[in-house]
Amino acid sequence: MPDEIPEHEESLWIERHQRHLRWARRLLKYMPRRSNVHRYPGLSWAGSFARKRMYLWSFRYREVALALYAGCIVAFLPILGVQIPVALALALLLRANLPVFVGLQFITNWVTAVPIYYACYDVGRIVLKLFGAHVEALGKEQLHRFIEQAAAQDWAANGGMLLRVFLVTSLGGAILGSFVGTVLDRIYSVMLWRGKVVWGKARVIRDRRRARIEAARKAKEAAATEAQPPTPPLA
Repeated sequence: MPDEIPEHEESLWIERHQRHLRWARRLLKYMPRRSNVHRYPGLSWAGSFARKRMYLWSFRYREVALALYAGCIVAFLPILGVQIPVALALALLLRANLPVFVGLQFITNWVTAVPIYYACYDVGRIVLKLFGAHVEALGKEQLHRFIEQAAAQDWAANGGMLLRVFLVTSLGGAILGSFVGTVLDRIYSVMLWRGKVVWGKARVIRDRRRARIEAARKAKEAAATEAQPPTPPLA
């Protein structure tokens, strides 16, 4: 129990509390906050609007869990370039945590997009195959065919291929995003529980130290009062 902390462990729990605070500050440093939301591309136009919605900045479990699940799904969808506006719209619709929602969108960027989308396409293709739908794997032959059709301005064939790739990749992205969101949700649940334990014990320790200081002050005042010479009676 928090009120049963031995005195010799107080410094240890306070240090843990300070470590949690430092870790939280480092994490929030790279996320949009109410004070700097206007600096993020795709969010600058909604800065004042988003600042007025307090639920967008809440780190309660419900708001963060929604942001983790929906944010991971959006991050794995093949919509690179419009993810942040989509994240803002969904955060408003779901009343989810905006910093977490937007921060997850940086999973896919211009460096990681190709391997992530390729993995999403393969996952979507495998899932469709389980239901009896055959989808060709993406390979050099398909890429060469796409380039040849583009050179011949055969946009109808390319459009069909792009639509197929988009839909299959979206299916795989939703599946992978749900899986990653579940893992992050479990991690956040454990972190939240540990944080509550550490913060609760740190609060008890602070209250105990405050009580000790107050008791010492009162004892000092009482000792000073007793040490004063008695006032002589008036003649």
